Amino acid sequence: MIFCLLAIVVFIAAMVQSTSGFGFGIIFMAVIPLFFPYKMCTVLSMLTCLFLQIYTIVRLRHYIQWKLVLFPVIGSIIFSGIGVRVMVDIDQRLMLLVLGVFLWLLALYMIFISPKIHLKQNALIAVSMGSLSGFMQGMFAIGGPPMVAYYDSISHSTLKYQATIQTYFMITTLGTLANNILCGNFTAQLIVPATISIISCLIGTVLGIKILQKISMTMVRKMAYMVMLLAGTYNIIKAFFI
Repeated sequence: MIFCLLAIVVFIAAMVQSTSGFGFGIIFMAVIPLFFPYKMCTVLSMLTCLFLQIYTIVRLRHYIQWKLVLFPVIGSIIFSGIGVRVMVDIDQRLMLLVLGVFLWLLALYMIFISPKIHLKQNALIAVSMGSLSGFMQGMFAIGGPPMVAYYDSISHSTLKYQATIQTYFMITTLGTLANNILCGNFTAQLIVPATISIISCLIGTVLGIKILQKISMTMVRKMAYMVMLLAGTYNIIKAFFI
C-alpha cells in the first residue's frame, strides 16, 4: 500500500511540475516523509525528478534559452552544498515552519508585487535567485519557487519557460545529488522506491507536457501560485503538529 501511494503521489507531482514548471518536490515532500525517513525522501525526490527533467529537456530542447541558465546555475551550485549541510543538523519543526512561511511570502510577492516589478536579465539577479534556489534545494529538496519567480518575470512562452527552467533544475539537481552522495545519504533502501517513483514520474510527465502545449502562460502562473500557497499552508500546520 505504501508503494502504491508513492506511485500515485509521484504521478500527481510529475503532472504539476511538467505544467507549472515546479512543484514536484513540494508535493512529494508533503506526503512521502510520513512513510519514509526525511533524509531518504530528499534524495528520492531529487533522483526521481531528475528523470522528469531529462525527459522534458529532450522533448523541448529547441526551446531552451541557454543564456538564462548559466548564471543561476553558478549561484545554485555554490549554495546547494551549504543547504545540504544545514539540513543535516537543523530541527525538523523549525525547518517546516521556515519553509511554510517562505512559500507564503513568495506566493504573495508573485501575486501582488511581481506584476508591477519585472526582474531584469542581469548577472547579479540571476546569481542571487540561483543561490537562494540552490540553498532551498539542498535544505528542503524544494528549489523551484525562487526560479519560478525569476523565469516567470522574464518569460512569455510556456514552452520556453518550461524548457529553460527544467534545464536549470537538471543541472542543479545533479550537483545536489553529488553533495548527498558525499554526505552518505545514498543507501540500498532507495532501490525499490526509486524504481517505482521513476516509472510513475515518467508517465505523469508525458501527460503533463501534452497539457502544457494547450494552456497559456497565465494559467501556468495561476497553477504555480496555488501550489505555493497550499504547500506553505501545509508546512506551517505540520510544523505545529509533528
